[in-house]
Amino acid sequence: MVLSLTVGFAGCAKMRHDCGVDYARNVAWPQPFRGADSNSVIAPFEIMRDNGWRENNTLGTSLFSENNALREAGAIKVQWIVTQAPQNQRIVYVKAGTTEQDTNARVESVQLAVSQIIPSGPLPQILVTDIEPGTSSGAYQTLVHRALVKTTPSPRLPAFNGLNAPSAQTVAPGAAQSK
Repeated sequence: MVLSLTVGFAGCAKMRHDCGVDYARNVAWPQPFRGADSNSVIAPFEIMRDNGWRENNTLGTSLFSENNALREAGAIKVQWIVTQAPQNQRIVYVKAGTTEQDTNARVESVQLAVSQIIPSGPLPQILVTDIEPGTSSGAYQTLVHRALVKTTPSPRLPAFNGLNAPSAQTVAPGAAQSK
């Protein structure tokens, strides 16, 4: 009988503790869960942002010559990435070549271009990727731009018809007028 009474007191104390914990959780709600909820909402957008920067900073096949040397357009893009991109996004991605030797030649060409821009100090990362960025030729982009310029109407104000005339009233309604 004494043993069961001791267990009863221990069980009662545990129940009282559990009730106190439940009460504290209910009173604090939703504060402890807001951080986790915010992170779960923000995480996909951060992944999308990083993927966008990755595509933007990728040097595709068209920016390398047949012998895997960086073309002038590629050098200009490397310069932009290294000097203008946000500090945490200054990573240069190089599209892998068909062979390991091609890939190594491309990376070496990019390293040379980066070292000419930043002669000393920490250099940005240069990573190899298998994803080819979506691009189109300059000739196509020129045609699209010219078509857009040609079809854009010139800005004009509507004709004056008296309905859109400015008000003749010079004093605010309800304002006291001096005589």
